[in-house]
Amino acid sequence: MTRCLLIDEDGAERRRLESLLSALGLDTALSSGADEAVQYCNDNAPEVVMVSAGTPGVQRGEFVKRLRRSARGKPPVVFLYAHTPDTDMIGSSILEGAADVLMMPFDHDILEFKLRQAGIIG
Repeated sequence: MTRCLLIDEDGAERRRLESLLSALGLDTALSSGADEAVQYCNDNAPEVVMVSAGTPGVQRGEFVKRLRRSARGKPPVVFLYAHTPDTDMIGSSILEGAADVLMMPFDHDILEFKLRQAGIIG
């Protein structure tokens, strides 16, 4: 089963996304902050990390850089935005290593398509 770390400071949104990810067959761990998430990645090496850009400690590419410095590899990263980002923000996120950018709100079908497109699910 594909392991996913979901990072979002909003508990209700975390539960909604966890439900979507579980329905797609991902084993999902939850985190509400960047430091806790980096420690989880060091210990568990998830195949995918999904993060809300508004999460404290996550600034554009800095979080991706921290993950890449982790001892357990380079998990793909998908940033989730709570608002519509501008093209500069999208570009900088991709350049810093984000695998994809999803605009919120999104539903099961969009999430499934993006995860398939990124090779996360078959």
